[in-house]
Amino acid sequence: MRVTGRREFLERAALAAAGLVAPGTAAARGGVDVERITLALPSLHPAHDGIRVAQLSDIHVGARTAPSTIRAAIEAVQRFAPDLVALTGDYVSRHRSEVGGVAELLGGLPGPVLAVLGNHDHLVDARGTAAALRAHGYELIDNAWTTLRVRGEPLVVVGVGDLITGHADVERAFRGAPGQTPLVLAHGPRTADDLRRRGRPLACLSGHTHGGQVSLPIFTALAFRGFMNEPYLRGLFRLGQVRLYVNRGIGTHGAFRFGSSPEVTLVTLRSAPA
Repeated sequence: MRVTGRREFLERAALAAAGLVAPGTAAARGGVDVERITLALPSLHPAHDGIRVAQLSDIHVGARTAPSTIRAAIEAVQRFAPDLVALTGDYVSRHRSEVGGVAELLGGLPGPVLAVLGNHDHLVDARGTAAALRAHGYELIDNAWTTLRVRGEPLVVVGVGDLITGHADVERAFRGAPGQTPLVLAHGPRTADDLRRRGRPLACLSGHTHGGQVSLPIFTALAFRGFMNEPYLRGLFRLGQVRLYVNRGIGTHGAFRFGSSPEVTLVTLRSAPA
């Protein structure tokens, strides 16, 4: 499903005709891709079979992310009518003034909404960003867990702090949590390596990479793995009993996006046999 506008369509068509962008990539700023995935988990309570989780990541409020893109993402989530919204970090980009944009632009998500912070949030203004999220009624679960009642049964969700800036503490995040913890939010995809060592079946939703942002065949994946120690670039990975999904993000940090369009992820959780 594609949420877009006439202007973006025309710009994409012109660039494709000129050979400057491949068909299917996002050349303009006005739309987002809606990716639908299903994750089967033996640790999921049967009552939660079929619950829907919407994920937004790397919104990067700032000069390089159009407000129309953020609004399109929020509207896609609203149409999905999820049981839970997961926000996986990097709400700001470079400047403290962008915290005001978080307060202005990120409202309207259907609750409950759970969030963790990303590396840019810590580098710019973690306290201000967290306050802006809480002002919308969103719950921050950095290195913590919370319990939601969904369809009459408790659903435990764990949030792990940002790995890139050294704020991740998996042990603290899980401390005291019940044994069945099927869903984890984490900004950094490599958090899944630590989750794998716990030996429990769970799903981890993450972001950070922007799907490479400038995505070139072979080269981008090699660059992220070799220079950034980031082997999980985009999409779904299976790491032992952990199902990791890496969202491409909404916003842009740096020059531009190419071959890696903005994304809202709509996740359906299914219970699976142990």
